Amino acid sequence: MNDTKPDILRCYLLGTADDGARDEIERRLFSDDQVFWERMAIAEDDLIDDYAAGTLDAGESALVETRFLTTAERRAKLEFARALRAYAAQRSEGRVSAREWLRAPSSLPRWVLAAAATIVLLLVPALVWQFAPAGRMPAAITVSLAPGLLRDAGGEMARVRPTPGCQVVHLDLTTAAEPYPAYAATLYDVNGAAIWSQHKLTGKPRDGAMAVTLSVPCELLPEGDYWVRLSGLRPGQDPAPLDRYDFRVLRD
Repeated sequence: MNDTKPDILRCYLLGTADDGARDEIERRLFSDDQVFWERMAIAEDDLIDDYAAGTLDAGESALVETRFLTTAERRAKLEFARALRAYAAQRSEGRVSAREWLRAPSSLPRWVLAAAATIVLLLVPALVWQFAPAGRMPAAITVSLAPGLLRDAGGEMARVRPTPGCQVVHLDLTTAAEPYPAYAATLYDVNGAAIWSQHKLTGKPRDGAMAVTLSVPCELLPEGDYWVRLSGLRPGQDPAPLDRYDFRVLRD
């Protein structure tokens, strides 16, 4: 099913695919086809974006609410998308600065605001989260990861030590692969189960390579080993697997 169209994947996500398409999609999802899994993850993100933008018709919106938003991860991604749109709208209207927006009371989880602002601004350093009094701002840390299994070469695995009160970990991924218009990054636990993903990420040139930032809620990272798969995205093409990044979370 390499020619699977996005609308078929969307029908599957909304629970309206016919039996044959549903069985084939599920067979591919439970296989070792990482490219197909990435395509499904992108379809999920596109559906969430369209729902957050209010571009779905009434029937599709109802299906999203009753059949799609059934997991905590999907609901968190919806809040993420809404936070991005709220921030973009406020900046375009010139009503508030980024700092004022982040200080304002919100019903959204703190890590959502932190991650959304980081992805929109990109160049804001990690210390920007510390300009407000304690308890007012989300705490975030940034960790740079190099590709490859360093343990195989006798090196040490990168270590991530979330600080007390941490809300977001920004994983700074560098790749020497050719530049892509956009990137996808998926976080896996030590058993290979996908626990978080982001798509349509932007790369930045850095020292002859590209740097891509994956923002992960701290609460999804208990102590243990993890790895990230970075893929390149081009319109009309399958995601291209690029690099793998291994790291270990240690908590005090």
